[in-house]
Amino acid sequence: MKVSVRNKTKNFKSYRANRVKSLFNAERGDEFNLDVDVPIEGDWQIGVIVGPSGSGKTSIGNKLFGGGKIENLYGGWEKDKPIVDCISPEGDFNTVTGLLASVGLGDVPSWLRPFHALSNGQQFRAGLARVLADGEDNVIVDEFTSVVDRQIARIGAMAFSKSFRRTKGRRVVLLSCHYDVLEYIQPDWVLDTATGQVKKKAKLAQGQTSNWTFGRSQEVTGEYLKSIII
Repeated sequence: MKVSVRNKTKNFKSYRANRVKSLFNAERGDEFNLDVDVPIEGDWQIGVIVGPSGSGKTSIGNKLFGGGKIENLYGGWEKDKPIVDCISPEGDFNTVTGLLASVGLGDVPSWLRPFHALSNGQQFRAGLARVLADGEDNVIVDEFTSVVDRQIARIGAMAFSKSFRRTKGRRVVLLSCHYDVLEYIQPDWVLDTATGQVKKKAKLAQGQTSNWTFGRSQEVTGEYLKSIII
């Protein structure tokens, strides 16, 4: 699916705006144009659009599946109810508690708290459980793992991927600025908005097997090396 993004704001010409243009050789910042090919056709379950902040991920997501499909993990929670009552209120109790456990939210007392009383990591996992419970055929999750520490992000990404793949006939597109979760999600395809490149898992014939996986795409910097003990 070819997606064209055309975002435009006012071309400001205040003193400070002109100083920025002059000092940083930025002639204008009022236009953002992007043309990409998103591989949403065919048979797949999990796709990822990854790239730096401001590279068009949310704008692309707003155009997929007819628009209006972006899920806010942190919005729409009732303040006067525990999360166990907010997830699929008319659904099966055992299914809801099973989904909470499946995304790594195994701290049972947290199920009895309202969403705003949870930690960032618990809120992230509760949001994933709600996505799994809602049952929408096509879902887009924005800012995936953006506000949690990287260890919780990776564990949560892997748990969500495994749980979502057990559903049938559903598809999810995850929008993220973090490359480190790719190896834990193992998506069917990845669109990198920084380069415009698309990577897909190979389709295997019946009886064929492969150990090919998405590996680390994150540059190994001091942030990672600082934890190595020699």
